[in-house]
Amino acid sequence: MAEVSYMRARDLRPPQLRHSVMEFGRVVLEMGSTAMLAPVLQRLPAGDGHTIMTIPGFMGADGSTSRLRKFLNGRGYKAIPWGLGRNASEVRPASLDAFLAHRRRTEDLIAERIEAEYRASGRKVSLIGWSLGGLYSVALAHRFPQWIRQVITLGTPYGDPRGTSLYNLMGRVYNDQVEVDEAMLARWVDYTYSGGELRVPVLALFSESDGIVGAGIARCEGDPRYVSNMAVMASHVGFPFNPLVFGVIANYLVEPQQRWALCDSPLLRPFVRLVETA
Repeated sequence: MAEVSYMRARDLRPPQLRHSVMEFGRVVLEMGSTAMLAPVLQRLPAGDGHTIMTIPGFMGADGSTSRLRKFLNGRGYKAIPWGLGRNASEVRPASLDAFLAHRRRTEDLIAERIEAEYRASGRKVSLIGWSLGGLYSVALAHRFPQWIRQVITLGTPYGDPRGTSLYNLMGRVYNDQVEVDEAMLARWVDYTYSGGELRVPVLALFSESDGIVGAGIARCEGDPRYVSNMAVMASHVGFPFNPLVFGVIANYLVEPQQRWALCDSPLLRPFVRLVETA
């Protein structure tokens, strides 16, 4: 299935320049609107107290997801940071394969913390991964379903990294004058889906106005019984600050019978949309 998923993700267009330029200005608006909509967010379904680990994006640290954890703790969950410092700050790979080896080592460290939390609480842990953190999360769900309850990813680049505006940072050996190693790129994409058959629910949130990750590579591939993809209106940097994203997360952390019908609401339909999972 992994090879098929890679072949399907052929829309490698990076985000529109206007979306990239507006990223940081939109974050300010998203952060402000979270405070204004706090009364609405407090009416969302309450949590059951299980542990949720937040995993930051590329070059992000736990501070970048602190507001999300505060919200989750307020809803009745035990939200914890990943505790591994700044994500990939020490990586200076010569190739995507070298970066892939770092991904595996990082996932092993995260897995140790998930196992410890599972054994301490006796309950499976949910993961919320932002961008690169989402790749870790889904790979871990394939490898360790016995410890993981569900995964929610935020603006994660599941497909070919050429579909991001940061491709030169993720694949530094490539440029317009160097032949692209398609096999290496396929290994990068396919790794996320390796490690066993997925049997953990995954909700992949992506934005068609994301200024970093193109919408063509932002959907998680997998069995639609377990994988859902949802388009939301958010900037890439703003995912862990966006009130709409907070609402969707709170809604999908509870059992299906407790959820609000967000996608059927006339008011939210322009901003939240479930899309077909291949």
